[in-house]
Amino acid sequence: MNLLQLLLYALFAFAGYRLGLMLESVPWLGGGPENLSNLNRLYLGVVGLLVGFLLIPRLAHGLERRWEAVRAWFKALPPEVGVAVTVASGLGLLISVLLTNLLNQIPGFLPIHSLIIAAVLVMSLSAFAVVNREYFRLVRPTPPPTPKLRGGKVLDTSVLIDGRIADVAEMGFLEGPLLAPRQVLRELQIFSDSPDPQKRAKGRRGLDTLERLKLTVGLEVMETQETDDPVDDQILSEAKKIGAMLVTNDHALAQLSRIYGVRTLSIQALASVLRTPLQQGDQLSITIVKEGKEPGQGVGYLEDGTMIVVDDALPYKGKEIPVVITQAIQTQVGRLLFGKLQSVLEAPPLRKGEPH
Repeated sequence: MNLLQLLLYALFAFAGYRLGLMLESVPWLGGGPENLSNLNRLYLGVVGLLVGFLLIPRLAHGLERRWEAVRAWFKALPPEVGVAVTVASGLGLLISVLLTNLLNQIPGFLPIHSLIIAAVLVMSLSAFAVVNREYFRLVRPTPPPTPKLRGGKVLDTSVLIDGRIADVAEMGFLEGPLLAPRQVLRELQIFSDSPDPQKRAKGRRGLDTLERLKLTVGLEVMETQETDDPVDDQILSEAKKIGAMLVTNDHALAQLSRIYGVRTLSIQALASVLRTPLQQGDQLSITIVKEGKEPGQGVGYLEDGTMIVVDDALPYKGKEIPVVITQAIQTQVGRLLFGKLQSVLEAPPLRKGEPH
C-alpha cells in the first residue's frame, strides 16, 4: 500500500464522517444524545472506509497510469519548453500581484477577478514563450562533427561479393583508404544468414573479402547514420559527403552515382579492359551450358563471365567444344561474343550434286 492509497482511504473515511454531520441537520434524522451522534458519525466513517476498499484500488491504479503518462509526456518535451513555461508563469504571477494591488482600490474588485487576470497572463505569456522557446535553450546545439575521413574509396556490396578487389588492392592499384559503410556490412550479414544457399555463399564470400582487406591494406568501417532511404542512396550520400569515390560492379548504381556527382570505379570494367580481347577468327574451347534465344543456339561463358553465343551448338549442351569467334559486340554490361562450331567452318564446301 503506497502513500496515495492511504490518503484516499483517509479521504473516504472523512467523507463518511462529514456525511454523518450533514445528516444530523435533517430534522427527522438528527437529535438524540451526544454519545449516539458520535457513534453514528463513527458508523458512517466506517462505511466510507469500506466503500474506499471497493473503489480505491481501481481508482489508485487509474491515477498512477495517468501520472505516468503525464511524466512521460513531460520527459518527451524539449528542455527549453519547461524553462520557457516556468519563466513565463513566474512573470505572469508577478504581474498579477502588481495588478491585484492596483485594482484592489476599485470598488467591486473580487478575488475571482484576480484569479481571472492571473490565468490569462500565465496562459498568454506561456504560449508566447513556447513559440519562441529557442531563446530559452540552456545549451546551444553543437553542429554535427565534420567527418574525419576525406577522400578514399567507398566499397559497395557487389564489389565485395565479387572478391577480386582484394587482389587489386594487394597489388597497390587502389590508393587512399578503403572504406566500408555500416549499411554494406549489414547487407553482407543478412546474406550470410539467409536460408538460400546462393545468398549465404555470397554473404560469406563478401565477409571473407572484408576480413582479407582489413588484414592486408587496412580497411576502415564508416560509422554512418542509417536512415529509411534505400541502401544505395545512403552509400552515395556518404561518398559525396566525404568526397570519396565509389567502387562497385553494379551498373545501375554506377549510373545513379553519375547523377549524384560521385566518381565511380568498376572492378568488372577494369577486368574487361585488361583481358586479352577476342577478335573475329580467334579459336577457343568452351562448355555449352544452356540454350540461346534463337533455335539451335547454345550459350557458354569464359572464365571472366563473358557470354559466347554459338550457332547450332545446342546438341552439345554440357560438353566442351571448339568454337571460332565470328563477331564481338560491346554492350553496357560488357562484351558479347558470337561464334560457330569450328568443325562446321573447317568442313569443305559441298560440291554441286553431293548429298548434304
